[in-house]
Amino acid sequence: MSINKQLIIKKFFILALGLFILAFGIALSTKSGLGVSPSAGLAYVLSQIFPLSMGLFTTFVNVIFVIVQIALLRKNYKIINLLQLVVVFLFSYFTDLTLAIVSPLEISSYPIRLILCIVSCLIMAFGVFLEVKAGLIVMASEGAISAISDKIHLDFGTVKIILDWVFIGLSTLISLLYFKSLIGVREGTIIAAFLVGYFVRFYNKKIHFIDRFLAIPAKEDTDDKTDALQAEYPLVITIEREFGSGGHEIGEKVAKALNIPFYDYGIIAETAANTGLPVDSIKNNEERVKTGLLFSLVQNSYEMSQMTSKQDEIFAAQSKVIKDLASSGSCVIVGRLGSYILKDRPNTFDLFFSADDDFKAKRVSDINNISFEEAKRLVKHETELRVHYCKHFTGMPWGLAAHYNLTMHTSDFGIEKTVNTVLDSIRAYEKN
Repeated sequence: MSINKQLIIKKFFILALGLFILAFGIALSTKSGLGVSPSAGLAYVLSQIFPLSMGLFTTFVNVIFVIVQIALLRKNYKIINLLQLVVVFLFSYFTDLTLAIVSPLEISSYPIRLILCIVSCLIMAFGVFLEVKAGLIVMASEGAISAISDKIHLDFGTVKIILDWVFIGLSTLISLLYFKSLIGVREGTIIAAFLVGYFVRFYNKKIHFIDRFLAIPAKEDTDDKTDALQAEYPLVITIEREFGSGGHEIGEKVAKALNIPFYDYGIIAETAANTGLPVDSIKNNEERVKTGLLFSLVQNSYEMSQMTSKQDEIFAAQSKVIKDLASSGSCVIVGRLGSYILKDRPNTFDLFFSADDDFKAKRVSDINNISFEEAKRLVKHETELRVHYCKHFTGMPWGLAAHYNLTMHTSDFGIEKTVNTVLDSIRAYEKN
């Protein structure tokens, strides 16, 4: 049997296992009596009204998703996507099977039901994790959401959230009209909306044996290793900096003193060329991850799908650009988590610059011709975005001294003395 056939069989096994575990988690959530996940709520409520199984209603809903894709994409719809129906039928069968398995389970204690609800989220998340890892067939719901987001030019994650709330609304309305009470949509539905995505993210970070089973290379192994055979690496200097601390100016001066290329805003153009995204879109999304409840839900939507968020796409493209620049010769690279991206590369000198708030605000005020108070708010906002950006992509705190060769508080020394100190430190580093 060829390697490709073996891999497809393995992927289908992981996909089928993931679908079974996901269905089992949904079945357990029905026994909690606290509501099911948003995507399963409508099928569950309808199955309580009509003499048809939840699995059959799941099939009906997902067939509609396939029809939506065909209607929106038309000639761009790929016939191979009809394989989504195979996944739908399999998942629907598992739904009815697992409901039959858990049917004897009866729990009256609310605390135990709440625990069961959370356990069901853990199980559903593992099923989703396996389904996404398999990477074999995009689920019908994901395909429909992707088609809708392309049609109305709205982010995939945002469309996913809207669709979830539409399902919750329909399930609630039907439940209230028919039962005069909430059936299938309760606090457990909201809990699942928040927790499943977080649990999937946890599994992605902590569980790696599936990658080995599917022969998925580790991230650091996916890069071109030809430069690993070189006897020497040219010195590359990376700079991370708080907004307004002077990192860009310092980087320019260091690069000029060493007579090596300097890269900051030019990385944006290279990223745009690699992704096809507009330059303005990259400027507005790079080096920043937003905070807040809505953004967390949007990110969870990507964790639970095979789709890639704009931030992830930009980070992947910039990582490639930075590695290419580093392999081409000595240079100074500012921002974009260059120190993390090149963390395994020899002969990389990593710098981090911070400064007092007033020092940063004064620089930002002068450079952008805005008021001091407005500059202070901008500094605070931009720095918070960079902190969350680092945490999102590295899982580590931003500005931790142990991650850098040299950290400096530029407001204590000024730009020129900081540049001189950096140059002295680089000379000592190269000498040693």
